[in-house]
Parts: sequence; structure tokens; C-alpha cells
Amino acid sequence: MPVGNDIQDRIARYIDDAIAIEASQVTGLKDMISEANDPQDAALFQQHLTQTERQKERLEARLHALGGSSNKIKDFINKIGVAATDVLHGGKDAGDKATRNIIQAYAMKNLEIAMYESLAAAATEAGDTETATLAKEIQAEEEATAKKLFPRISPLAKQAVITGVQS
Repeated sequence: MPVGNDIQDRIARYIDDAIAIEASQVTGLKDMISEANDPQDAALFQQHLTQTERQKERLEARLHALGGSSNKIKDFINKIGVAATDVLHGGKDAGDKATRNIIQAYAMKNLEIAMYESLAAAATEAGDTETATLAKEIQAEEEATAKKLFPRISPLAKQAVITGVQS
């Protein structure tokens, strides 16, 4: 097991990774809100955006309290990844985009759930109860959001087929 500042550095890196993921989600969610055809989905994405921005702020505060700072290059690279995904899906119609956006949001929630599990475990092992508690709180928020997103996948996919057939 690492000793001294190596442990704190590791925890800071995990937090910084989480900040970068949350930052990329802010960008992606703004696009999803503007692309949403259904007011229910737009509202869901807006709630998710508000939550994500708050999570990012809480993580940044924790990182700062540990003496670290966020790596802006990671944020930038994650934003490029989001843009590349959008380019790959550029030829999709509105129904496909709606389905893809819900799937993408749901997939990201599950990535974040696992990421926060890792952060909580590492922080617990390091004796950093404040970071572990923060990670578990955010993880619970991510799980709750995933549970709201999942039921939208099937109806949106069905609607895309119906709409596509009628066109």
C-alpha cells in the first residue's frame, strides 16, 4: 500500500477523473436538452444537468480541500470524445437521436456509478471518510437518475420505429 502523499495523490487523481467525466456530461446534456423532442425527456435531461453541475462543484471543492486542482486537459479531451460521438451519430433522424441520447445518458450513469464505487473504496481504504461519503452520496444520485432514464429507452425506440414507418 502506498504511504504518505502517494495515497492523497491517488485520491486526488480519482476525484479529478470524476470532475472530468462530470464536465463532459455538462456539455453532452446541454446538447441532449436542445435535441429532445419530448418535454418529459427535456425535463429529465435538465434535472440531470442541474445535478451534474452541482456534483462537479462538490468534487472540485473536495479536490481543493485536499490541496489539488482540476486537470483542464482531461476536461478538454473528454469534450472531444463527446463531440466525436455526436459526429458518428450525425446522420440519425430525431427518433434515433432521442433513443441514442437516452441510451448514452443511461450508459454514462452506469459508468459513473462504478467510478464512484472505486473512489469510495479507495478513499475508505485511505481513511478519507469525507471523500468516501461524498462518493457514496453522488453514487446514490447517479443510481436514482439511471432508474429514471432506463424506462424511457423502450418507448423511445418504439416511437422511432412508428414515426419512421409513417414518414
